[in-house]
Amino acid sequence: MKPLSLSLCLLAAAVLTGCVKSQKNLPREPVSPLAGVQLSSNVQSAQPDLFATPLEVVRYDRYLLVSTSPSQAQRAPLEQVIDIRIPASLSPTVADAMRYALRQSGFSLCSITSANRVLYNQALPAVHYQLGPLRLSEALQILAGPAWQLEVDAVQRVVCHSLRDGFRLPPAPTPAPSASSSFLQPPAIKTVTPVVQPQLAPAPARQRMLK
Repeated sequence: MKPLSLSLCLLAAAVLTGCVKSQKNLPREPVSPLAGVQLSSNVQSAQPDLFATPLEVVRYDRYLLVSTSPSQAQRAPLEQVIDIRIPASLSPTVADAMRYALRQSGFSLCSITSANRVLYNQALPAVHYQLGPLRLSEALQILAGPAWQLEVDAVQRVVCHSLRDGFRLPPAPTPAPSASSSFLQPPAIKTVTPVVQPQLAPAPARQRMLK
């Protein structure tokens, strides 16, 4: 029994030694995957870090806890929910409806130019007289339609629309040439220069010879 036990112990020791040696031969992962990448000093962490900042909750009264974080509409006024009804008696255009929707939002509609006149000067469809409840940014896209891209200038707080790729503006109408007609037109007045006849000087009277 002892020789058998000794053999088993030697075999187990040999197996363990082989495992240890095989583990040492495994390739090691690099310490940092960015070892060969040089980061610029301009790279900074995103602030605020939403995952590192806990939600702040304060006690509002005895049994109520409220969050002091601003709402989504306060962070982005165009994300507020609106519910508007535009009177049909006003015969509004698309631009009028957008200005009506932007009231008290802090944003204004851009000026009408040749690039957006074809949209803003159109009559508002009857189905758009009532919109909501939906977000303001979505309402501005619904009023414009799928051919127009909503653009936001957050610095000046101005919204505008530009034509999407794949669409083109209609050609500008050329003015019709005015036909020259003499019907019911007064005749042209010709200026006549009077001809002045030269006046002949009277012949000198013959003087009578006194005898």
